[in-house]
Amino acid sequence: MLPLIVALATPVGHAALAVVRLSGADLPAAVRAVCGRVPADRRASVVTVCDAQGAFDEAVLTVFFGPRSYTGEDVAEVSCHGNPLIVERLVGAFIAVGARLASPGEFTRRALLNGRVDALEAEAVLATIAATSPAGLELARASGALRQRVAGFRERLLDVASELEAILDYPGEDLLFSTDAELNGELFAVAAEARGLAAGWRAGAVALEGARVALVGPVNAGKSSLFNALLGRERALVSPVPGTTRDVVESALVVPGGRLVLMDTAGEREGEGYADAIEAAGLELGRASRDAADLRILCLPSTGDGAGFVAAPCLRVATQVDRGQPGFLHDFAVSSRTGQGVDALRAALLPAILGLTADAEAIVSSARQRDVLLAVAQAAESAAASLVGAGGPAVAVTELAAALRHVDALAGRDTTEDVLDRLFSRFCVGK
Repeated sequence: MLPLIVALATPVGHAALAVVRLSGADLPAAVRAVCGRVPADRRASVVTVCDAQGAFDEAVLTVFFGPRSYTGEDVAEVSCHGNPLIVERLVGAFIAVGARLASPGEFTRRALLNGRVDALEAEAVLATIAATSPAGLELARASGALRQRVAGFRERLLDVASELEAILDYPGEDLLFSTDAELNGELFAVAAEARGLAAGWRAGAVALEGARVALVGPVNAGKSSLFNALLGRERALVSPVPGTTRDVVESALVVPGGRLVLMDTAGEREGEGYADAIEAAGLELGRASRDAADLRILCLPSTGDGAGFVAAPCLRVATQVDRGQPGFLHDFAVSSRTGQGVDALRAALLPAILGLTADAEAIVSSARQRDVLLAVAQAAESAAASLVGAGGPAVAVTELAAALRHVDALAGRDTTEDVLDRLFSRFCVGK
């Protein structure tokens, strides 16, 4: 059992209650020293918590003895009053009797190392905590479907590998249950399914983390007015004076199926210099935000000729249509003053970001999963190409072994310390 760790498992700040969590070796002794006694397994008990200075709070203690616990080790949770002074004193009391502060995600990491969860389940825990929309929560709960698909890939790849091993071990004998063409087709089918799952990552990332949308375009194109109209409230300063927006103004926008961060950026000037150095700096900041955005809304005044820089992927929006109808190609025509077209534009933002893939099997919740799925597909395709090419079964088996290693890495069966460090660094302390 690993050394005893302790951390606050609830948000920092004043609250009615706070939960301090412990896991690891010598837990009963530490709990007895601070809480006076160790209750029966899974039996919540009221205790008085003490340190070297004496008693300082009444709390509820629950102990979960391993291996039937979240981490697989002995675990304790102490629910105390949520005053930060009490929490700090309680954590300090456990440190004084041998515990150390947990690092981000260390409890879940121990659960993985002890076989209580695999890497996919651990990432589902992170997704559940980080989800910014109801769709994101549903995606986090759907991790079991991905685990089933990954297990299916492993079985199918093992079946092909076993037939190829039979060819190599017993050359000249007819031991195959399938033809080369059928084995080749199975490998390409696995590769196609893995690539299809990987393609759902973008939709999953938006559902879990939200997306960034930047309003861009020339000065006085109505970006700030449209920004306010989309939000339904006055958030950005609006003025007929060119170059009013000097900074990037951000605000959250909840739309059906997700959460977006809307950004109003400084307007571009054509054929003329900047008003001053501050405007120039604001424009550079706006360009950086534009480049990092998942979608750009290119705002062009309806009374103009539609000329403007290209900011793909973007929606071309003709603004200020209450002043005249646009004479150029556009995706949406809006008037922030009358509200014309604003609701339609707002409803189109999330589908535009997802590339209209509403039916995508978006159960991939991390870039790591996407990258490993693509590696599985690449190895399976290489094995298929070797099987019918000059490499033959011997090379195909080697490629299949690589594909199986990637599948195992996806579930965390063969994962390096560096990968684990990167995975759990995204967790909060206490989980």
